[in-house]
Amino acid sequence: MVGLPQSSVWGAERLLTEDQALGLFYARNLELISAAFGLETAMAEKIIAAAIPNPELNLYSQEIAPRYPDPSYGPALYASIAQLIETAGKRRLRTESSELGARAAENDLRDAARTLSQAVRRAFYGLLLAQKKLGAAHDQSKHVQELVKVNQERFDVGDISERDLTRIKIEALKVRSDLDQAGAQFASARSQLALILAWPDDAERLLAEDRWPSAETFSHVKDVGSATAQAIELRPDIQAAKLRQDQAKKNVELAKAHVIPNVTVTAGFGHDWGNIVTNAATLGLSVPLPLFYRNEGQIAQAGVRANDSEVQVRRAENNVRSEVITAVAAWRAADAVVKRFESDILQKARYIRDSAEFAYSQGGTDIIDLIQAQRDYRAALFDYYQAQANRAFAYADLKMALGEDNPDVHVTPGNAP
Repeated sequence: MVGLPQSSVWGAERLLTEDQALGLFYARNLELISAAFGLETAMAEKIIAAAIPNPELNLYSQEIAPRYPDPSYGPALYASIAQLIETAGKRRLRTESSELGARAAENDLRDAARTLSQAVRRAFYGLLLAQKKLGAAHDQSKHVQELVKVNQERFDVGDISERDLTRIKIEALKVRSDLDQAGAQFASARSQLALILAWPDDAERLLAEDRWPSAETFSHVKDVGSATAQAIELRPDIQAAKLRQDQAKKNVELAKAHVIPNVTVTAGFGHDWGNIVTNAATLGLSVPLPLFYRNEGQIAQAGVRANDSEVQVRRAENNVRSEVITAVAAWRAADAVVKRFESDILQKARYIRDSAEFAYSQGGTDIIDLIQAQRDYRAALFDYYQAQANRAFAYADLKMALGEDNPDVHVTPGNAP
């Protein structure tokens, strides 16, 4: 197997594991930090919903005149406090509704982490693929340069023609071009990972750990039905949709509760010089009379939202089923391709290349067969790495579809890099 080039090629780099990449992402990614604002908003709404209405202080005076018959008289003075009393459990219903909304927002944040984790994994394995191709191109270039050196010596002693030597030199130049292209792809893949990690300080030195996902990663996925059931149970987007359905039902109760009017109680003290009783307490009660309108529109709107929330839950569950079926099929197909390369294709391609080199050194074949064998082996090796990357991408997709990326994320805007 061809691995990474020697350390001298890479220099002083930082080797990053998949878990370390995810850790950096959770701490630094700007999209995830932005998603946290939704949770903070929901928590603020929860505080607002649970608040008790503040009392209202009223101060007023009457019988104000420029001159009074008796100098000991003056204007009447009144002070009162009015308190709104919510009836029919409105505050409780409002608080319960906002609590459900806050829990749904928490699941929204976890779902953002779930979906964005897929992008991290894809970028991570994209970098590993670029490293593998660059390493293979480096090794192949070195191997072909050795062939050029050997055949140059053979040409010097008249063992091969100048045409054959020229052909192998041209092939070496083509391999060198492959190396240059692989270097450019590596630089691009590194920048893509650095971008999603919000460009850490050592972004220009990042390397992905040389470890592909294991073929046994999803051995617990026996059939699509059980996998779908697991996803529906675990995925935070489903949980958020169900919580919003419960919230919508709670809002229907709240809209119906608003049919019963609230009561405002007023209590105070008055000082009136002109009354027989100069100092007296005041007490008042204010109740709106729902004679013409009984909140029918708000109740109807809340009912429509409740029905729509139920549709959204069903739609989300159907999307989960589709995503799981697609992701399971992609994983199994990609895994089968990798195993086929490892059990058969690579060994045969290497055997053909090595036997062509030996046969050419013994005069048993021509330069065209040798060059073709080199190209076939190089193509098989690159195809193998691409197959491993495809399986890694399928791994990231299936992780996301199953909801196994469900971290307990605590992100606040203050974490922004």
